[in-house]
Amino acid sequence: NLISIPLSEACKQAGIGSGDEDRPLDYEKISQLFFDTAIPWLAELYADTMNVIHYSHDTASYENIQMALHNSNVNHLMAFGIAGLSVVADSLAAIAYDDVYPIRDERNLTIGFKRGNPERALPLFGNDNPKVDSIAKRVCDVFCEELNKQKLYKDAKATLSILTITSNVVYGKATGSTPDGRKMGEPFAPGANPLHNRDRNGVLASLSSVAKLPYTSCMDGISNTFCLVPTALGPVSDERAKTLVSLLDGYFQEGGHHININILSRALLEDAHRHPDKYPDLTIRVSGYAVRFNQLTPEQREEVLKRTMHGSAIASNTKLSELPYHCSCYSENPTSVDLELSDVADVLPYSQNMPVIGSVHSLETFSSNDGPGIRTLVFLQGCPKRCIFCSNPETQCITDPFSCPEMAVTDKEVEGVLKRYHHFLQPNNGGITLSGGEPLLQPAFAGSVLQKTKDLGLTTCLDTSGHGNTEAWEKVLPYTDYVMLCLKGMDLDLASFISGVSKESNTRARDFAKYIRDHYKNVKLSLRWVLMDGLTDTDEEIEALAAFAKELKPVFTHVELLPYHILGKEKYDVMGKKYELEGMEPYDYEDAVEVKKKLLRLGVDATLAEQ
Repeated sequence: NLISIPLSEACKQAGIGSGDEDRPLDYEKISQLFFDTAIPWLAELYADTMNVIHYSHDTASYENIQMALHNSNVNHLMAFGIAGLSVVADSLAAIAYDDVYPIRDERNLTIGFKRGNPERALPLFGNDNPKVDSIAKRVCDVFCEELNKQKLYKDAKATLSILTITSNVVYGKATGSTPDGRKMGEPFAPGANPLHNRDRNGVLASLSSVAKLPYTSCMDGISNTFCLVPTALGPVSDERAKTLVSLLDGYFQEGGHHININILSRALLEDAHRHPDKYPDLTIRVSGYAVRFNQLTPEQREEVLKRTMHGSAIASNTKLSELPYHCSCYSENPTSVDLELSDVADVLPYSQNMPVIGSVHSLETFSSNDGPGIRTLVFLQGCPKRCIFCSNPETQCITDPFSCPEMAVTDKEVEGVLKRYHHFLQPNNGGITLSGGEPLLQPAFAGSVLQKTKDLGLTTCLDTSGHGNTEAWEKVLPYTDYVMLCLKGMDLDLASFISGVSKESNTRARDFAKYIRDHYKNVKLSLRWVLMDGLTDTDEEIEALAAFAKELKPVFTHVELLPYHILGKEKYDVMGKKYELEGMEPYDYEDAVEVKKKLLRLGVDATLAEQ
């Protein structure tokens, strides 16, 4: 039996149905069917259903005592809701920006969809992309408008919410496959959230997408249930509350009205899912309210575990976020990968009359571990070193934007990102951090970006291993507030082994630190030190590190200890490269605490991120 006769007839008139499986869906036709036929039909059915429910309720249990407390002229409201908003927006965007073909069974019922270009990156809700965010906004506006055309019981006014509580699991189970790639029976996202793990451009982009949803059309509430891992808010607990406050202030300045915050460890949730009896009091926010985790059904707990849990500093290329290893020069060839520039002033040519172009691997809008406050983190492409612990090997290849235009980014484009998220970045001395790769390989681009950042009233930070010469440094340091200098080792033979380059190159890093001390006394200089068992944690290395740090006063602030980890190891497998530290275990946190204590005893301030 047909559920919607008007929609069926409109589809026939549009030529959509049996026999069209070899043609991609036409966005203009589908959009018109959805907004002009499906939504008005659904609004009428929804209103009729709610009228019956409210009339029946009053007949059986009229709340006359409560109503007696109201004024004689009561403004009646009737609450309606939307579920699966991000699925609708992503599905319409998929049809608009790819070739999507329907799959139908012998009854001519649509049972799935296939994309003509599955490798193509599509605009997805939750990434601050107006191409899809505008669709989500339009869905809310049109549905609210159609609801307000309906005759409601007691002349009530329709109010709309985007709030599912846990019904996103139930609704998803009863819904077939959708053009966005969601499979039949899979849950919707809760409330107004982007669908799980589709908000790939980080915290600020995700919040900004949801904040665009029109509260004037959804005055019953827009529920954004947002999950962060604790370390996303900063390395130490004292700073995390400030970072969270800055996020919330920025979200509400964007136009957001409501947010549920979960700060959770995925590992803890996974253990609580397997052993609910161990965590009787573990409470989380689902869409709109707090609940004890072990009181959710197994299906509901699994859905929570699939949600995006935002960390800090996700690498997402501004041009091709779906293709992290897209450059042909990632192959091992001597003109790029093995290139070491000992006296480079700049890799990239530029004209003062044009935007300065840089080679950028990726840009992350939200970082709280690479300088004070909330920071935009730019990973520049290209590094002369080949550190054995490198967790970003995909940024090593030295390229220029003319041979790899997909990595080309201008200083004005970066400035645009900073302006877009300025209200998130400005509190607590936030700003921009240039990392890589090695930002000093591109001093003209780096200097121009930092100068534009300073002009916006934001702070600047350089995460570097100390490449280049004084000519290059002078393009960058006048616009730099903080420098995080990564030393590879104090013994030059050890430093050369770790970095994969000559002793002279490692000496240059120390010269860079001394140059800051002698010429830029307002710069705050910290030393980053990767702890590797038996290599960089020996008494000799730590004592030499402390002695060098003392030489750098007054600009030196602290040593930042970074226990060796294997988080980037899988990248080597993807790239077909040998991982030089195969078999080395992550550095023990308690041992790192002891190294910190030793530095403090030696009279050098040191920091270590909390677990």
